[in-house]
Amino acid sequence: MLRVIARGGAEAPCGDASALWYDLESPSEAEEAEVEHSLGIDVPTPAERAAFEDSARFYEEGESLHLTATLLGRRDEGRFVSGPVTFILTQGKLVTVRQIRPRAFEIGQGRSSARVASAQTGADVMLALIEGAAERLSDVLADGTREANTISGRVFNEADSIDLRTALRDLGRVGALSALVHDSLASLQRLLVYARATKGRYGLDSVRIAALTRDVSELERISETLQPRLSYLQDAMLGLINAQQTNVLKALSLATMAFVPPTLVASIFGMNFEAMDWFHEPWGPWVGFALMLLAPAALFGVAKWRRWF
Repeated sequence: MLRVIARGGAEAPCGDASALWYDLESPSEAEEAEVEHSLGIDVPTPAERAAFEDSARFYEEGESLHLTATLLGRRDEGRFVSGPVTFILTQGKLVTVRQIRPRAFEIGQGRSSARVASAQTGADVMLALIEGAAERLSDVLADGTREANTISGRVFNEADSIDLRTALRDLGRVGALSALVHDSLASLQRLLVYARATKGRYGLDSVRIAALTRDVSELERISETLQPRLSYLQDAMLGLINAQQTNVLKALSLATMAFVPPTLVASIFGMNFEAMDWFHEPWGPWVGFALMLLAPAALFGVAKWRRWF
């Protein structure tokens, strides 16, 4: 899909003189060719956008600047996913190429929409989108921190009985999302470093870039401190699950100690050997009952003495 945004945030036809932003979302070959012909640029292929080395993500080609970052978004309004988003600055205009749907790219919604509407150049649009993406990452990181604190309170509250497996699944979801946020922040940090080195040639505001660099760096630090907390919670929950399983095995062991000796005694009495005359005596059954009780009692006594439970 191709969107062309002019000054003021209104949509415009491709090639319009007032157009500032060409947004390509999962573009077709025809849409890519239309933008390339209109602006005289080369839109990178999906394989080129997915590369991790800096030389493939940040470079200048002719009179255009190509910057690619891994951002967080949604696919078909489902779960969060991350994917590469390429920013191309050329002739005072911005071209974005993406497969995902970051919140900052939704015109008319979100906090970055007003910045995009007031932008005068493609560089202003790019910085507005990056600011919106950083704010969205901050919100997701804050939500993940609150959810981790909630899970921690549920797990370590002795008064409540919770399903540890469900809590572990929730924690895993928070951890996976936190890892995606950290990857996005690290990618933005690399992009801003390169953008700051080339700001003079493409009209990028050095003050806004410096502020964004500080914000992204602080968010990355918060994300890094969250990871050990999540790992600690995961280890604690696995330990509690193991303790629960140990208690179950202990209960089964006690049940075995209680019922196996009487079963053995009853089996002996049921052998019906003629040579064992005392089985047929009037007091014989009582001896058998006594042995059935004394055998597990003796085993429980030994287990208690050895502190097995």
